[in-house]
Amino acid sequence: MSTTAASERSYRRAHGVLSGLSGLALGVLIALGRPLLGVAGFVAFLGAAGYLRVSYAGTLFDERDERTHERAAGWTIALFGWASAVFFPTLTALVALGYTTWPTWLTPIALTVPVVYGAYGVLLLVARRRV
Repeated sequence: MSTTAASERSYRRAHGVLSGLSGLALGVLIALGRPLLGVAGFVAFLGAAGYLRVSYAGTLFDERDERTHERAAGWTIALFGWASAVFFPTLTALVALGYTTWPTWLTPIALTVPVVYGAYGVLLLVARRRV
């Protein structure tokens, strides 16, 4: 393997690790009651990932990477869509039948689902018009 390929792989790996750590730092530090420290960690890690991306001399991510990300995004939206399509109606029926109660913490999640899929629908229409 050439030095350039090894360098690219190292940069890509570091970019992925730093990006992942940004979200992890935010979530963990919020859970530990340190939200501002979480935001600082998020900004620092994501900023470092961004710096790696712009400071790399060559092309760090190309069309193949975009196609891979698009495929993974499609799978993700499908997974959460099907999970929501099964979970929320089932829970609603169980609540209506008196088997359980709707947990308060679940309400924002339940409201996020139509917002995400509504945005997806609008952006899908925009994308179709641009083709």
